[in-house]
Amino acid sequence: MNTSLKSVVSPGLLFAVALLPAVHAAPQHLQSGAAQVQLIELYTSEGCSSCPPADKRLSKLKHDPALWVERVPVAFHVDYWDYIGWEDPYADADNSNRQREHEAAGNFSSVYTPGFLVDGQEWRGFFRGARLPSLQKRQAGPLSIEYDQGQVVVNYQPVIKTDESLRLQLAWLGAGLQSSVSAGENSGKKLSHDFVVLQRQQQILTPQQGYSHTGLFVAKDLPAAEQYALVGWLEETATGRPVQAVGGWVEP
Repeated sequence: MNTSLKSVVSPGLLFAVALLPAVHAAPQHLQSGAAQVQLIELYTSEGCSSCPPADKRLSKLKHDPALWVERVPVAFHVDYWDYIGWEDPYADADNSNRQREHEAAGNFSSVYTPGFLVDGQEWRGFFRGARLPSLQKRQAGPLSIEYDQGQVVVNYQPVIKTDESLRLQLAWLGAGLQSSVSAGENSGKKLSHDFVVLQRQQQILTPQQGYSHTGLFVAKDLPAAEQYALVGWLEETATGRPVQAVGGWVEP
C-alpha cells in the first residue's frame, strides 16, 4: 500500500522542524604574527602567452608551509590584453590601474605581464628561475581580521608608533579556477589559476582610529572555485608598499 509523506509526518514534527535555528558558520579569525608577512603580487592575464608559467609558479605556494603564515600571494588579472582576442573573465580595470599606480610610485619599471611585486618591489627573478626573495625579519606588528557572515573587524598593532595613515586592502581570492581559452595567444589551452583576486575593497585607517576598522565585506557573485580565501593587507598611502598582511582559507 502506498503512503504519502504528508500522511506519515505529524503536524507536531513539522512544527518542530520549522523552529530549528538556521545553521551559520562560526566566526573566523585570521591573525598574523609580529614579523612582517611577505606579500606577493602577480599581475597576469589569460590573454598573455607568457603568463601561464607565472600562474603555475604562484600556484605552487598552495603547498608551501609558509602560506598564510609567512607569505600571502595575490593574483591581479589585468584587462589591457583583452583587445587581442580573448577577454579574461577574471580581469578588472581596477587591477590594471593598481599596476599603473605601482609604476608611478617607482615599484614597477614599466607595466607588463607577468609582473611580480614582492613586498612592494619589482621582482624579475621569475624569468631566470630564481627562488622567491627571503622572508622579511622586520617586526611590523600583528594584523588580524575577524570575519562573521559578511562583517569584518580589522585591527593592527604597529610595533613602531607613527602618525601616518595606512590603506587597508581587503580581497576575496579564488583557488582552483579553470578556463578553456578559445581565442587569443593562449587559444586551445585549459588554464588553471589560484589566489585570483575576485573582489576587493579599500579603506584608509588612521592612528587616531587605532588602525581598526569594522564594516561589511560581503562576497558578491563570486565564480565557482575549489576554495576561497580572505586576505587583507595594510600599505603605505604614498607608495603602495605593504606594511603587514594576513590571510587564510575562508568560506564566504
